[in-house]
Amino acid sequence: MPALPQSKFAQLSELIRERIETGEWTDKLPSERILADEFLVSRTTLRRALEILTRDGLIEAPSARCTLRAIRKSKARRTAPTHREVCFLTPTLHVSPLLTEQIATMRGLFTQAGIKVASEESASLVDRRDPSAHLRRIVARHPDAMWVLHKMPESVQRWFQANGLPTVIFGSAFPEVSLPSVDVDFRAAAHHAAGLCLARGCRRIGLLIHRTPLAGDEKTVSAVSAVLTRQGSPAPKVMRHDSNRARLMDALDREFLDNPDACDALIVANHHHLLTVQSHLLHRGIRLPEQLSLVYLSNDPSAERLSPLPLRYESGPALIRRLVAAVKTLAEGGNPPSSSIIPKLLDGQTMRRATGPEKDQ
Repeated sequence: MPALPQSKFAQLSELIRERIETGEWTDKLPSERILADEFLVSRTTLRRALEILTRDGLIEAPSARCTLRAIRKSKARRTAPTHREVCFLTPTLHVSPLLTEQIATMRGLFTQAGIKVASEESASLVDRRDPSAHLRRIVARHPDAMWVLHKMPESVQRWFQANGLPTVIFGSAFPEVSLPSVDVDFRAAAHHAAGLCLARGCRRIGLLIHRTPLAGDEKTVSAVSAVLTRQGSPAPKVMRHDSNRARLMDALDREFLDNPDACDALIVANHHHLLTVQSHLLHRGIRLPEQLSLVYLSNDPSAERLSPLPLRYESGPALIRRLVAAVKTLAEGGNPPSSSIIPKLLDGQTMRRATGPEKDQ
């Protein structure tokens, strides 16, 4: 099976650092056994991560009298926030169960830090050629807030950058936007998914993304195309759709019913597309995975309840913790770096099984 890019101990050190800086651990770290079980890593990987934090002065080395690592107060303590409100700006607030869960987690962590959480929902921003006037009205309602941009088009990202507002992108930044961002590494996940499809014998791969150009979706298309080109396979069939269910079902019928060149694998990036794709194709008699292998580049509570269970990728709570840490850095007047989480593959029942040894793609 093709492997995801690895740097486990470095990523683990950042995850532990965030838990310390958000105040979850204040005196001592949990034991090595508890940490290794929680993060699903070996003791060797854990100790390499802890060595990084020790060198950085964030924790103390274990002593002969106490094996628990103490947290150094001077390094873990942050200055009081200069901003007391963060506003979450998104096109659709309640469509995705995953987003609802993420916002609830984010709200709890910010409340602990004394930061109020507000939200603004504006689907019209997605299609506005010039969003300036609309954005000025939104920002006027929260004049002292920091901003988290979710699924916003390039024009909106550029506006926040041009106006110098304290902003973190929850997603990927477009190439000409230098705002800090926190996202799943969709390039790595898409690269892995395309390689896995090829390793399982799929040759005509489709890719279903949102109609509105999003930076993360473009990375997904680029990664899948690169894998297929390198293996001499046909370019992916890219299907772009919004949340209109009827139009998507019509497109699925055209692609998969009585089409000798239909895709034999489909990689889906968005939650609302997954639900429509899987239910509609099963209703039309398409057998998963015998006729079509289906891959979901994310994971959420509703996907976990589907049957057959889709093969999917999960980033877990680390993504929101990293977003919260970035916003808290902004609140303290700092400049958070952009970061991405490499997701974990969760096996499912919608990918055809290997018929022989798999080779890395």
